[in-house]
Amino acid sequence: MVRLNVDNLFQIFVFMNREIKLKRATLEDIDDILEIEKSLDGKTYSALKDSKELIDEIASRVFYLIKENDEIVGEVSYKIKDDGHVYLNNLAVAPQFQGRGVGRRVMGMILEELKDKKSIDLVTHPANSKAIRLYESLGFKQSGEQMENYYGDGEPRIRMVLEK
Repeated sequence: MVRLNVDNLFQIFVFMNREIKLKRATLEDIDDILEIEKSLDGKTYSALKDSKELIDEIASRVFYLIKENDEIVGEVSYKIKDDGHVYLNNLAVAPQFQGRGVGRRVMGMILEELKDKKSIDLVTHPANSKAIRLYESLGFKQSGEQMENYYGDGEPRIRMVLEK
């Protein structure tokens, strides 16, 4: 049996009242994005490494900062590939904000934004079990074989697809 004390109730209240917003990234956000990228695990997540690479990402994709109560906590981006198909390039939540439902809420927002698209695919590291569980819970299915050295970082990736 779980006993709720005043501290537990406050934590639940704060959790429920967090406001998650997506803000379209601009070139002025590069330093903030690089900070998030540096904070992430380099093995299961192939981070953006420099400003030039990030400028290309912002210019060629729909790229959002994830904000929780006006604090930047992560990023998400996708690219519309052709009529009805979208590639989710990136969903990254800074480590200190993980495990709080931010990724799930953001994916819900992105899936709503892309509700008219026929399919969405992404790649993730096979050891990133939290991400795999999240994507599977949203209807994504693993597609195909494990791909070795997918980003040229020596690490494998698996493809996941959501067909509508």
